[in-house]
Amino acid sequence: MEKRKTIGLVINCLEGNYLTYFWLMLKKAAEKFGCNLIVYEGRVLNYYSDYTRKQTIVYGFIDKKRVDGLIITSAVTDHVSDENINKFLRRFKDIPLVSIGRIIPKTTSVLVDNKTGMKSLIKHLVKDHEYRKIIFVTGPKNNCEAVERYEAYLEVLEENNIDVDEDIVFEGDFNSHTGYEIMKKVILKGIEYDAAVFSNDDMALGAIKAIEDLSKEYNIDVSKKNTICGFDNTTKAKLTTPSLTTVSQPFEDICQGAVKALLEKIDGKKTEDIIKYPAVLVKRQSCGCKKQSLLDEISNKSLRLIPQSIFNIGVQTYNLNDICKKITKEFKRIGLKNCFISTYYEGTIMYNDTLLLKESFEVPKKSVLLYAYCNGERVNVEEEKLFDTKNLIPESFIPKDRRFNYLIKPLYFGEDNFGFMCIELVSDDVLHFELLRIQISNVLNGALLLMEKDRIKRVLVESERLASLGHLVGGISHNLMSPIMSISGVSSAMESLADEYENSLEDSEVTKEDYIEILDEMKTWNSRLKEYKNYMEKVILSINAQAEELNSNTKNEFTVDELMKKIKFNLNNNIKLSKCKLNVKTEVTDKIKISGDITSLVKIINNILVNGVESYSKEDEKAYIIDFYVCYKEEFITIKIRNYGDKILSSVKDKIFKHMVTSKGKNGTGLSLLLSHSTIKARFGGEIWFEEPEGKGVTFYISIPVKRQRENNGE
Repeated sequence: MEKRKTIGLVINCLEGNYLTYFWLMLKKAAEKFGCNLIVYEGRVLNYYSDYTRKQTIVYGFIDKKRVDGLIITSAVTDHVSDENINKFLRRFKDIPLVSIGRIIPKTTSVLVDNKTGMKSLIKHLVKDHEYRKIIFVTGPKNNCEAVERYEAYLEVLEENNIDVDEDIVFEGDFNSHTGYEIMKKVILKGIEYDAAVFSNDDMALGAIKAIEDLSKEYNIDVSKKNTICGFDNTTKAKLTTPSLTTVSQPFEDICQGAVKALLEKIDGKKTEDIIKYPAVLVKRQSCGCKKQSLLDEISNKSLRLIPQSIFNIGVQTYNLNDICKKITKEFKRIGLKNCFISTYYEGTIMYNDTLLLKESFEVPKKSVLLYAYCNGERVNVEEEKLFDTKNLIPESFIPKDRRFNYLIKPLYFGEDNFGFMCIELVSDDVLHFELLRIQISNVLNGALLLMEKDRIKRVLVESERLASLGHLVGGISHNLMSPIMSISGVSSAMESLADEYENSLEDSEVTKEDYIEILDEMKTWNSRLKEYKNYMEKVILSINAQAEELNSNTKNEFTVDELMKKIKFNLNNNIKLSKCKLNVKTEVTDKIKISGDITSLVKIINNILVNGVESYSKEDEKAYIIDFYVCYKEEFITIKIRNYGDKILSSVKDKIFKHMVTSKGKNGTGLSLLLSHSTIKARFGGEIWFEEPEGKGVTFYISIPVKRQRENNGE
């Protein structure tokens, strides 16, 4: 069986008056010829709005591996110079093209006889209604259809000996708000006219709205200002009051002709360079005629549009699963069949539409399928997550046994462009997909930001853990070099003594006393060897415990009250701490919880308390006073431990958290504070430091980030 062809449509919007009508007819043409249709809806290139420019990124998704041919609508390039149009079109040089509304060299261009259609309208106003002062509003300067319509206006005036009044010729852009503002300016300035002709229906309808608003706001008599005409014969032109006189484009013929020509080009058949269709005058009430056209089939279908308010994806959570549940519920409610939401594998990108004019620019190569809604149900995507971005969705989700119509829309928030949606268009109802895109972009942006924040936090914690391990290994290796070198010295000395003993066996002059002396030296060296061995065993045991702690994935939560109970238990069961007088003050509620391993934190505090006790001289044995204070401020728990013993030796201060240093001589390894620093940084994401207050003693501080638990009432 022959593979079904897929064509792409480059269009700036589906939700406009003219564009909705055009889209419905093109969809009908794709159905007639049995081909798949992918709509790349990306707004106008080089338009003044940053909002619209960010959406043009979808044109970068177009790829010959996904579409067999491409239809490009002229409005997309209305604000782009000829040079930049050529740069833009080079992106599609390997894809068969058909242009609608603009002549593109070396391809098929489907056009409407705009000039003849507009001339029939102006002639009707001049000949049948005897209007002579006719306002004209042009379209975009770079739009060839708009240029032809303006030329028609000038030619009819010249043919009827009517001078062109530049004061009543205005530059428009095919947008309704522009028509509104131009008509507002005309009325407020008191410009007299017999009729006003706009280069498309959208601007004409904006003008009608302005007339209605101004008559109410300024109490102006505008009864003679309603002679308004347009061009396109869109759905709303039939529905407004008065109904709009306009020029009808044969949308069905245009769209079917474009699709037919493109399929022929895909098959390698020769096609005409230019295919032109006539435009026909449609007389209605707004020019003074009484004839009223009936709605056609497509118009009636468009009347059943789902209102914008139907979408309510707003959620009060940024939990991704909750968001997906809400999206699923809304999709079911509005009757969507299939929708796929994806994010860029490499993360968010910064984008503006000038990048499309550079051949070097490419959209991110890989994307991740975040959410899949198939045949009215959400489906698991775990096994099909990663795919080529230009493929739009994983291959397994693309129908092989039926045709489809897909709409591609970008997802972005502010400056961050982070993904896209692929929606299957089934019915003739034109949903307000832009509102849907905005809502999904907003809620997903919040969820993705939190996910990224958590990921960065995990990376930072892991980095701290690795850095702490590296720091620990470095410190240990440095401090173990001394006993290792000493052991090496012992080994050399023992070898020397063994050689001396062996050589003395056959020496008659060696006395018993000499052998006793050799033996004593061996015992001395052996004693030192045991000392080095004990020291290294103590260090290695500490290293093993710390390494296990740093590599542990255990993550619990505990309150300050639970922490204090364990500390007080240690006070009663540790000989060194049993004589300590601990002055405890806490200003933290049970709603504040610390995340981490409580045993690790107790060990650290226990070490600081032991060091505090050992800082006192024996004369102060009866007054081992230590102040212990805990407070919560700005999402941090701070533990303050102060002793009133001796200060820290100046030779140790700068190394206390960096190296294995101790003031306890051979009784200490210098590991406790080094390990404490590593654990607080890596396992709690906190900080540990010390200060020396005036007078006696040292104060140690431990600061740990925490989150306040919500009250039952949500406050």
